[in-house]
Amino acid sequence: KSTVGVDSDSLAILPDARNASYLVESILDITKLVAAGTFTAITNGDIFQVLEIPAGTTVIAAGAEVLTVCDGSSPTVDIDFAAGDDIVDGGDVATAGYLASGSNGGANEPSATTYTHFVGTTDTIDVKFIAASSDVTVGVLRVYAVCCDLNGVADTATEVDRDQLA
Repeated sequence: KSTVGVDSDSLAILPDARNASYLVESILDITKLVAAGTFTAITNGDIFQVLEIPAGTTVIAAGAEVLTVCDGSSPTVDIDFAAGDDIVDGGDVATAGYLASGSNGGANEPSATTYTHFVGTTDTIDVKFIAASSDVTVGVLRVYAVCCDLNGVADTATEVDRDQLA
């Protein structure tokens, strides 16, 4: 009320047209892939593109959860864009629960210096089974990302109704 020209009943309300944050997730089911004959087993170097992230998106946090433990010899995974390891580095998928980030990873830590925040062109978050993995035939992994679409929404506005602002 003390600001000249501002009504005491005005509220700072964001317009409905703003882009909201959202969760994307995907299930990587090794058991189903093997049962369907797509693979006989998952081995070192196998890469799965599990989440497509659209251009103009900031990934706020990302990670993975082991729903069903993987068999095989000490199975581990890297998770990141381009089959890298910036989200999860050497995650142990032989134990149920949320994967830790690892020595190079940034799972659920958007402040980590190695973590990729902004996606300029459409890309995928990939799961890569790494060296210690061999003959994985069972396992279910849920990969998720919390995203925010940063593509412009105000650029379509052409004029303001003066009477609505008064």
